[in-house]
Amino acid sequence: MWIASLILFFIAIAGAFVYDRFGSILRSHLNLILAFGGSFLIGIIFNHLVPEAYALNPNAGYIVVLGFLLQGILEYLSQGVEHGHAHHDDANHSHGKMPWAMYFSLCLHAFIESMPLSSHDHEGHSHHDHAGHVHLTGIETIDSTLLVGLILHKFPVALVLMSMLDAFGVSRAKQWGALIFFGLTPMFGMLIYDSILHSSSSFASALPQYAGGLLIGILLHISTTILFETGDGHRFNRNKMIVTVAGLALAFVVTG
Repeated sequence: MWIASLILFFIAIAGAFVYDRFGSILRSHLNLILAFGGSFLIGIIFNHLVPEAYALNPNAGYIVVLGFLLQGILEYLSQGVEHGHAHHDDANHSHGKMPWAMYFSLCLHAFIESMPLSSHDHEGHSHHDHAGHVHLTGIETIDSTLLVGLILHKFPVALVLMSMLDAFGVSRAKQWGALIFFGLTPMFGMLIYDSILHSSSSFASALPQYAGGLLIGILLHISTTILFETGDGHRFNRNKMIVTVAGLALAFVVTG
């Protein structure tokens, strides 16, 4: 859990830092970066997350649909930052004000999607299981496939979030404070998930089913939106097709 938390934290900070240094260059290639990450998410959803979810619960489809709808609500509040939309026109009317609805929605999204990422390995063994989890002796179990997907997703989200805060005229100190908290949000999600999972609560045994199903619905909503709504005219071009195939190919290699 701690290793995964640190990785996602530094990825978020890296996205913000890269925006500071190379924002103008990366903005012109953001659609391709998002398409690569989105196609990778599609690949791990159907090759890794969906089979796992249905193995835990044959009726997982209902939870997936709930997660899909939940992401629609979060996207309404966040203005689509999760998939790279930056509505700078709205910022012109709220200069200097922190976009709290967008920000907390984005943090809640990061909180939920990181929950199934890891749990403690009480057996204390070190091995790779069939589902793509990496077990570190006596420390933790990390779903390495999902971790790679969240890395590819969180980097451009942090970049776009920093861009939005900049466009809203938020002070530099508040920008970095907001990014640091956003980067720590996955750790909070994993901590709460892990504490419930290893508690005596009657809900503990059902938690992986619900968390996994919600995650699939959320990522499915984001990844399909990225692939079909980014770019000029919502169309595929040659470069976008290349990075999409590359993202799917990488997902097949990782989950194979």
